Amino acid sequence: MGLLYLSELQDSREWVNQNAQDILDSVKRAGGWAKIFPKGVPMWLHKTRNYFNIEPKTLRLVSKTVKDHWMHDVRTHGQMDSFVGKRALTGDVYFDEEVEVWYQMSAGGTIYHWGAEVKHEKLEAVHTQLFRGQKGVPVFKLVCPDGTGGSKETIVSNPVVRKSTVVGPTGVETKLERRSKIGDTNQSVLVFSRLEKRMEYQGSYNFAETSVMGIDEHRKQDVAPHHKDPVYIDPPDRFEPLKDRIFFDYVIARAGGETKQEKRDPKKDFDEPPLRR
Repeated sequence: MGLLYLSELQDSREWVNQNAQDILDSVKRAGGWAKIFPKGVPMWLHKTRNYFNIEPKTLRLVSKTVKDHWMHDVRTHGQMDSFVGKRALTGDVYFDEEVEVWYQMSAGGTIYHWGAEVKHEKLEAVHTQLFRGQKGVPVFKLVCPDGTGGSKETIVSNPVVRKSTVVGPTGVETKLERRSKIGDTNQSVLVFSRLEKRMEYQGSYNFAETSVMGIDEHRKQDVAPHHKDPVYIDPPDRFEPLKDRIFFDYVIARAGGETKQEKRDPKKDFDEPPLRR
């Protein structure tokens, strides 16, 4: 185990028996995911993306002064001035139990994490953003940039806090109202049991965070591969440290990558059974 050079990071065989922390540190040293894979991440890496995704157990909404500092920090990447960039984040910022910084995404960015299959991305995102808003959406989506151009991601449920009866186009309707933020300012909220665990809706690691790399890079590195294959190989424990997440040869092989595994002699296997841990 140890840090890898750029050329080694591009070779799945060099990932065998490496841990996710060393890989991530190597990516930072090499200049980020986009420099290592300028044409887009290979499918074997796309399949194992969640080995880099650690989700929070608690979230605490920070005060305005702290929020303003971190919003200024994310704006320095120069991707928040575009039409999409201005609407990507709500401006609400949270710290988790490790004081990692999480940004709340706008309601339009949640459409892939609840409800029916998305068929018209732009239209559905705009409708959700303008007509539903965060109080009308059953989940919160948050991202945590990690210094590689990518980001961790989590989906937290947004339960109903109030029901009211209103008169709508079709008559009397029941309106379900939810919260616009996770907890009150400086209130630590336990979200451990509220994280989405269903594969089709759960949070997944991004190789190109929109607010850091821009929407075009995000679509190339994350959205396009997801449309090709939306099923990921998750680590055994979504909360374990990156240093404990090992890219064993069978993980890389299952993802479709090449490994260093040698052909085994059946007679040797019979005479000397593999050790059990």
